[in-house]
Amino acid sequence: IQTMKFGTKLSKIRVEKGFPQAEVANSIGLDQSTDSRIESDLSEPKASVLMNLAKYYQVDISALYSFPFFDINN
Repeated sequence: IQTMKFGTKLSKIRVEKGFPQAEVANSIGLDQSTDSRIESDLSEPKASVLMNLAKYYQVDISALYSFPFFDINN
């Protein structure tokens, strides 16, 4: 079983939903570089950013921040 880091999980959700990173960042009021750092696990999002991401992706916030995340497909 492989665990998935938060940023990797966030990136996977974005790609699966078909959103370009710049679109997501702009829609929730972030610079694309900030969003990139979050997806690269170089930065942790503030609670307000986390809530905006969950709302944008239409997922429960716990779906973004549940640990460990097991990817059964890999």
